[in-house]
Amino acid sequence: MWPKVWGAYNRRNIILQVTVRMEEMARGGDRRRTLRALALYGGCAVLAVVCAAAGPERMKGAAVQGGRVVIGVPGDVTSLNIYTATNAFSQEMVDRLFLKLADEQDDFSQGPPTFAPSLAKSWEISPDGLQLTFHLDARARWSDGRPVTARDVVFSHQAATSREVSWVGSDVKDFIVDVRAPDERTVVYRFRQVDPYRLMDAAEGNVLPAHAYEKTPLADWPKRSFLEAPVVDGPFLLKRYERGTLIELARNPNYLRAPLPKLDSVVFRILPDEATLVNELLSGGIDVMENVPATATKRIEADPRLRLVRVPDLSYHFICWNTSRPLFVDGRVRRALTLSIDREAIREALLPDTGRPSSGPVLSFLWAHDPSLRPLPYDPDAARALLKEAGWVDTDGDGLVDRDGRPFRFTLDINQGSRLRADVAQMVAAQLLKVGVEAVPRLFEFGAFIERHEKHDFDAFVGSWRESTKVDLKSAFHSASRDGGYNYGMYANPRLDEIIDRARAATDPKEARALWFKAQAIVAADQPYTFLFERDRLNAVPRRLQGLRMGPRTAYTGLEEWSWGGAPR
Repeated sequence: MWPKVWGAYNRRNIILQVTVRMEEMARGGDRRRTLRALALYGGCAVLAVVCAAAGPERMKGAAVQGGRVVIGVPGDVTSLNIYTATNAFSQEMVDRLFLKLADEQDDFSQGPPTFAPSLAKSWEISPDGLQLTFHLDARARWSDGRPVTARDVVFSHQAATSREVSWVGSDVKDFIVDVRAPDERTVVYRFRQVDPYRLMDAAEGNVLPAHAYEKTPLADWPKRSFLEAPVVDGPFLLKRYERGTLIELARNPNYLRAPLPKLDSVVFRILPDEATLVNELLSGGIDVMENVPATATKRIEADPRLRLVRVPDLSYHFICWNTSRPLFVDGRVRRALTLSIDREAIREALLPDTGRPSSGPVLSFLWAHDPSLRPLPYDPDAARALLKEAGWVDTDGDGLVDRDGRPFRFTLDINQGSRLRADVAQMVAAQLLKVGVEAVPRLFEFGAFIERHEKHDFDAFVGSWRESTKVDLKSAFHSASRDGGYNYGMYANPRLDEIIDRARAATDPKEARALWFKAQAIVAADQPYTFLFERDRLNAVPRRLQGLRMGPRTAYTGLEEWSWGGAPR
């Protein structure tokens, strides 16, 4: 789930720096929104939103070929090499320039996502389920005219799994034993075990041109930005790059699905200031803006040229308790803390209309979410009873519960640059004080914030994870992930470990779903996290812009199919 920003590749890593920035853009001064790490829906409403986001938007007016679209973004790319990129926007750009073997579809509410042909025109799985064979599309060409071959795929897999490159998403390749190319158009992946995600694991990561990239030793890849015009096979070419200012993509004439893209070019204007982004949108300086702040929604809705597209976000917000600290070892205490926090009141104050409490670590619109699981209620009386049962009572009348002469006081870490997390921490502290628990919010520079968690040097922190559509709780909740993984709270439950291992190895999605239900129930009972929110994301687009397929994973799915209705821009 990329750098776990509170991140994502299971991939979790790249997104915390981006998440924090987008979180603030999504809120605005009236506190209407939280992080790009919350998502928000339940039941039929979720499925309706997901399905609506997955289909192309058909607007009035005949579609025309040509023109350009200008998109406003808050940050720059760090690399145009997927295996060295360190933020989410770089991933977005790479996906426009380089193809994957197959493209994930936004149908993950009913089961593991399906895939559509991309660089591979077809594939099949061997009878024993351990071999996956891809057949490359013969039309695929690099922008320098050379054919895309199986050697490029093998080379890219070697880069993805190289310790020298150290790709943050390399764990998705863990079950792949080897990759070979019996001929120029055939690639064979061999797996260690059968699981429902073999196609996803093989297709994850973009295919790079071996003849262009092997000139640089893998050990030197992390030192390079790869921002010079790359040799690509995707729908777009890099036409122009001005650091910190803009990125311009142009139609790739060698794209295997030409005459796509329909647009001549797409310009990404880098505008770090939220107010500037909104003003440029309303004045026509940009056409599209992701994560519209709450303060701007009324002005955008009043503009007849624009409309808002609502999509689920693949993330959730939480408080992580360090279960290795004496204060949080007892599950009754962690449960009491959750019961003491009025998550609905926090949501109403900070995320009206776009957020709702989260019930657990599987997002509510994913196929493996247990819909019968409900968030714990706000119940201070029950919290006090649990604290008392665990030995925490106010023996000296100072208003704080204590045990063995020690008051229940802890630090609650938050990071600079996130007003949302600061606001959450202040509200949580005020609510906990009502049951005799003192939480002291403590602000850290982002790098120090992450370093403390990696070293398990904290009491509790407010964070969020941006999830992959591959349901897998190992990286955050399995005891094996306490060192070297993302189980920063040092949580351990042998029964949960067993269920996670079985779910990851299950070959039948129905069996896996039942196991993930059990895993969610254990996490809900143990409360290693207090789960706070999921959320929707609002994107502003012109009414004349057609062919949009904005979804939970990205706003730019099918960018090559975007077109103007009527005269182009």
